[in-house]
Amino acid sequence: MNKSLQKIFAFIGLVLLQTLILNEVYLFGFVIPYVYIMFLVLLPPHANRVQTLILSFILGLSIDIFESTGGIHASATLVAAYFRPQLLHLTFGLSYDYQTLSIKHEGFFKKMTYVALLVFIHHSVLFALEVFSFDLWRLFLEKLLLSSVFSILLIMLMMSLVKKKLR
Repeated sequence: MNKSLQKIFAFIGLVLLQTLILNEVYLFGFVIPYVYIMFLVLLPPHANRVQTLILSFILGLSIDIFESTGGIHASATLVAAYFRPQLLHLTFGLSYDYQTLSIKHEGFFKKMTYVALLVFIHHSVLFALEVFSFDLWRLFLEKLLLSSVFSILLIMLMMSLVKKKLR
């Protein structure tokens, strides 16, 4: 199967997984793991920047349409995609600079660091827009920390399952 078709299936699969299954899972009464941003993690490191931003906007907008959330997922995903090249450079250094980076061949710690930074940026924007009040800063921090932890764990688990399947 060619790479474009794989990306389309990954996009649709992650949107459906998020909207039909994970949005119904409330850990501790308010924590929802958001794994749809795994799509950004799986994109090639040197993917076209404009295409990445457009795809991330469409990804977030798809989630917003299913959830009726008024654009907060589109905004959060767009911000995460905007900072993606800097996070790749920060996490993978020279491998990224010399365009020799292959995330699937990198070590667990580097992958987890990259995923954690991307998730943290995404969730910070998402929950800041959702809460949109300084009075609810504690709720913002609780959602940010707990959702980030569960999202990172699920994304890393899914990445390890996908990696084993591709071997």
